[in-house]
Amino acid sequence: MPRHFLIRRIAALRLPEEYSRWWVRWPVAALLILLIAMILPRAWCGRDATRWLANDKSLVLAHARTVAAHVESGEKAEDLVAQGDLFKNEWRFGTCQMSALGLLQVCMQQPHHRAEFLPAAERAIDEMLSERMRAFDAVRWREDPLATLDGPQGHAAYLGYLNLALSLHRLVVPDSRFADLNDRVSAALARRLQASRHGILETYPLEAYPVDNAAVLSSLLLHARNTGADYSAVAPAGLARFSIAWLDPRSGLLFQSMNPRDGKPADAARASATALAAFLLSYGERAVSGALFAAVRDRCADSFWGFGYLNEHHIGSAAPGFGEIDSGPLIFGISPFATGFALGGARVFDDRRLFVSLYRTAHLVGTPVARDDRRVFVTAGPLGNAIMLVMLTARSEAP
Repeated sequence: MPRHFLIRRIAALRLPEEYSRWWVRWPVAALLILLIAMILPRAWCGRDATRWLANDKSLVLAHARTVAAHVESGEKAEDLVAQGDLFKNEWRFGTCQMSALGLLQVCMQQPHHRAEFLPAAERAIDEMLSERMRAFDAVRWREDPLATLDGPQGHAAYLGYLNLALSLHRLVVPDSRFADLNDRVSAALARRLQASRHGILETYPLEAYPVDNAAVLSSLLLHARNTGADYSAVAPAGLARFSIAWLDPRSGLLFQSMNPRDGKPADAARASATALAAFLLSYGERAVSGALFAAVRDRCADSFWGFGYLNEHHIGSAAPGFGEIDSGPLIFGISPFATGFALGGARVFDDRRLFVSLYRTAHLVGTPVARDDRRVFVTAGPLGNAIMLVMLTARSEAP
């Protein structure tokens, strides 16, 4: 049959008369547009989620190279968006710490590329140990956290996050050059936990945060796995506090901060602290961390057209707030940091549905772009890209 004949036949086709009326055509067109808007963006933004879950080598290496390149180039104050010297220095420290964790995870996941990424991970740890990096903590405590390991002060954030990186490095490199420091910091943290009246170490004078103590406790549990050290005097009690004393019974979320003087809550229960604490504890154990992750998922997670997110306060809460340094700016109550940290929890605890929905949002907001052999989330900045590497390569294997 000639082709031009078919073309004429198709051109002659007409919709049934009832579909030619405008009050039918416009609603049908609007419905089609709505269906496309619901399906196409979520499919586009979620297309890499299953690849991350499968540890796709090309994605992992490309993003790891971005983080490693930033570590090698050195941190610049203008790279950070936190306001104020304290917060800038905290974020600088956090960038190094997350970079070290992420690159060490890649070394475990892609052992053939260990020689490429281990030097950058060690440089990030060296930077964390530098005097300029310790300054933010030293100024608040009026003492150097590493020079006073025999002292009584908490230094929970600096020593806890540092020691977690040291313990993970030792898992990757059993003869780690940081082994002696890892032993000394672990001993100091365990001794201070045992001496603490309410079992919580202060981050700064009279400021104590359960999430920072999650890093402390997890670093000890991982150190014990590496060395056989006995922390039975502090670990069970510490885990119990995450399940009882520091937990809001109504929401199942961790209180953001505790009063170190009386052991009572000093701030509301929040998703950002709970999601990060669940992820940090998962390096050392899975029971308590799994319960915290489940609380965040069940009480704070929601989605819109397949794009997942976490509310900073549990669903149904009337708690106000515009967000701050720990949660990021809250838009309609949505917490950027809690959403990002929950990506790691979803990987660790094999919640594929939540991971895919959260990744769609991360892809939409982060705008990943491939450049040569690297891949970067354009809007995330150095800290955001380091966090994404950690969360997207989180290990689902039991500790």
